[in-house]
Amino acid sequence: MNALAEPVIAPGLHRDMPAEQYHAIQAMSAGGLKRMRKSPAHFYGMQLDPSRPASGDPTPAMKNGTLVHCCIFEPDAVKGRYVVRPDGLSFSTKDGKAWRDAQSLEIIDGDQLASARAQAAALRALPDLEPLLADGYGEASAFWIDEATGELCKCRPDWVSPAGDGVILVDGKTCQDASPDGFGRAIWNMDYWLQAAWYSDGFEAATGLRVHGFVFGAVESTWPHAAAAYMLSDDVLDAARRENRRLLNLYAECKRTGVWPGYAPGISLIQLPAWAQRQLETA
Repeated sequence: MNALAEPVIAPGLHRDMPAEQYHAIQAMSAGGLKRMRKSPAHFYGMQLDPSRPASGDPTPAMKNGTLVHCCIFEPDAVKGRYVVRPDGLSFSTKDGKAWRDAQSLEIIDGDQLASARAQAAALRALPDLEPLLADGYGEASAFWIDEATGELCKCRPDWVSPAGDGVILVDGKTCQDASPDGFGRAIWNMDYWLQAAWYSDGFEAATGLRVHGFVFGAVESTWPHAAAAYMLSDDVLDAARRENRRLLNLYAECKRTGVWPGYAPGISLIQLPAWAQRQLETA
């Protein structure tokens, strides 16, 4: 949208907006920034191109993350979204197929639910995270207009915890490695650093409340579900803000011109990754 267009949603905080409605509203998000960072062509192809293929079914890892998320931040909603398959019931039998076809909720196995609840318990047991999750609200949708570009923007924090004259935002992440080195790699590779700055600045813009911190709650998907809580340093957040600004300006320019470039044209000289260069030097 441009600076003169009417927003499709009123800027501000929408506490009870369903997730499906939130995702259907075309506005720049942390996920959109991640696609823009790969290239504007990727953003256009995945979010705007009318000929883009339909979204595929979520992967098992994505489904597990959604289930764990529900157990952490909306435990009372689990029974309204999931149904546990009875032990020993096979969907290859007539009775199993009939039971499956009669369900209106997502079907999960008992061990899936037990694992998800164990992951949620591991996060909630962290001394510094438990009080944050004990007070607040989850899944609130925030919308704001970026003053520099006039673009509609959005974010949907996992959890908002009151803190003095403002709030602390909590984001739950399932991962393979929740150690500082392991999750640090995920923060970089998955652009979580951009998300932390986007959510912090966006929530402030949408609500007028000061965001005192953005906390990652990381929990490993495999037993024993080791968990840890992390925050990013100010210098990393400042770098993320600069990158978010660059990407949002680029998005606005692509919309204005209708040009969504991909990778660099022509034949480029390419270098090996740093780790490969080091191996060459020691060979």
